[in-house]
Order: sequence, then structure tokens, then C-alpha cells
Amino acid sequence: MKRRHKPRNYRTKRLNHRPKPDRGGVQRANRRFKPVRSSKIKLIARFLFVGLINTVVGYAIYASLILLNVPYLAALLIATIMGVIFNFFSIGRLVFKSRGGLIVFGKFIAAYAVVYCINATALEVLIKHFQFDPYIGQALCVPLSVIISWLLMNYWVYKND
Repeated sequence: MKRRHKPRNYRTKRLNHRPKPDRGGVQRANRRFKPVRSSKIKLIARFLFVGLINTVVGYAIYASLILLNVPYLAALLIATIMGVIFNFFSIGRLVFKSRGGLIVFGKFIAAYAVVYCINATALEVLIKHFQFDPYIGQALCVPLSVIISWLLMNYWVYKND
């Protein structure tokens, strides 16, 4: 005997459909956001790696100038100025995959001016009020500079790029 197949319409489909248990609801939502998270983690990792290279270069310039008896704030300013162009190309191309332009370069310089002012203030406090050595004082200022630099680069300088 042949089984008769009923035509399915919207109403029968809706009435006969049993929803699946929501076991994977959170998992499905997480799958959707995973690329954003992993790309952000990769971006931060590239920033830290390139930033490490930039920091070594900048600190080497700073330490060399201190050895030459240049005052620590002048040494910091010179090291920052010398590092800006190197950092613009390395951070822009290797981290944010951007060649930038005149506007981006202007923002980059402004961001580094902010980083320099905060760094110089912190260095001044560490040396004048807490009697830190200029080498150690600047080494202690690096993490603060990295955080401020990341925030400015990621959310302002290269935001629309």
C-alpha cells in the first residue's frame, strides 16, 4: 500500500516543527565574533612586536644621548623625534597595513607629541621626586607610553584607514 504524501504548507510546517534544543546558541554567536577577536589579537600582537623593535631603537638613542651627558628631557625629545619617522613607517605598514598620507602623518606626529608630553612628565616625576636614575626612570615609563600609544594609534590615527 502506497503511503499518501500530504502537501506541506506554511501552517502544517509551523505546527509540526519542533524547535531544536538551544545547545549551540552561544556557540553559534561565538563563531560569528571569533574572526573579530582573533584579528584584534593579531593586531595587538603585531603592535607589540613592532613596538618592541621601535622601543629598542628609541631607548638605544635615548641611552646613547644620556651617555653623552645630554640632559634627560632633551635626550627624550631627540629620541622621540628621531623615532617618529621610523615608527610611522613600521607601525603604519607592518601593524595597521596602511601607507598613510599627510593627514595620517599629522595625526601620528600629534599622537607622539601627546605620548612625549606624558612620558616627559612621568620621567620628570620619577627623577626629581623619587630620585630614579634616568635609565631606570625611562624604562619604567615605557609601559605607560605603550598603552597610550596603542590607544591613540588604534582609535584615532589609523581608525578610518
